[in-house]
Amino acid sequence: MGLGLWVLQGWAQMIVPGNEEDFSVERRDGIEFGMNIGVYRGAPGPSMIYDGYGKDGTESLDLPDGAAKLWTIKERLEQIATAQPNSPIAGILNGPFPWDIYSFPIMQYRPAMMFGLKVAKFWNPETAVMLSVDAVQLTAEGAWSLVRVGEVPDQGQGNYATEDYGIEGKENRLNVALGYRTSVYIDEGISWIMELGGMATAYSLEENYLLMTENSAQLQPYRLDLLTQVNNGSNGTLNRANGLLTQWGLGAYVGAGMDVAFEQGGRIELNLRVSRDNVKLGMQESKVWNGALFVTWMMPSQIGDFVRASF
Repeated sequence: MGLGLWVLQGWAQMIVPGNEEDFSVERRDGIEFGMNIGVYRGAPGPSMIYDGYGKDGTESLDLPDGAAKLWTIKERLEQIATAQPNSPIAGILNGPFPWDIYSFPIMQYRPAMMFGLKVAKFWNPETAVMLSVDAVQLTAEGAWSLVRVGEVPDQGQGNYATEDYGIEGKENRLNVALGYRTSVYIDEGISWIMELGGMATAYSLEENYLLMTENSAQLQPYRLDLLTQVNNGSNGTLNRANGLLTQWGLGAYVGAGMDVAFEQGGRIELNLRVSRDNVKLGMQESKVWNGALFVTWMMPSQIGDFVRASF
């Protein structure tokens, strides 16, 4: 009698009343593949490596790759004014009045697009192991100021003039997430999903450069690279160094969202993922929170259903 009640209760939990008729919770077993697309938001802390300040405003930061150098703003401007006096940027600097750095930037990452792939092994709708690989290119941006002493008459407020210029840094990130997923049934074809696990991320310094103009009417700014190779190129120029500084950091993540199934195959997931990452850029390490909001299209495990899928 007790065993019969237990079996009946288990069967009843698999039946949910609908508007017109009862239906059973679907089966889900096997390996599924998906594609991720969404928006990634990086915490601002690690972006300060691109601010051109270096160690103390004059000394550049150390890098793990001896073939590359990350200049400070002041170092690089002094270098180009000496080595390339005919360059447009040297023309901005080599005026009748001495110049100096007035202020350094506060850097921020722009929101960036994220693209990736997902593989899932399901044992049932509530139990799965997920592997996601997502690629992001982040751009950090800020503004800094150049000051010229003596360029304007002193009328009691100082005899210096300042000009604001831009600075940007670019990096690539590759997120590899491995975690456990479970779900909570809501209605036919709809469920809440929850996920947690570990994440390994590859960080690659790609670019760091200044953007300078001779006047406010100039639409296309001059670009001056701060991340360069150590050896000079022709005519004293410094060649850009990119893709040389890839490092891995470990972290963890949690995710939540909603899973929606389609009648003829295929599913769409709306995911919010927050990760605690150990960001490694150059010789700097930062433990920060990063976030991503993305949509995943999960393809059916049966190839016939995939061919017939309609959205």
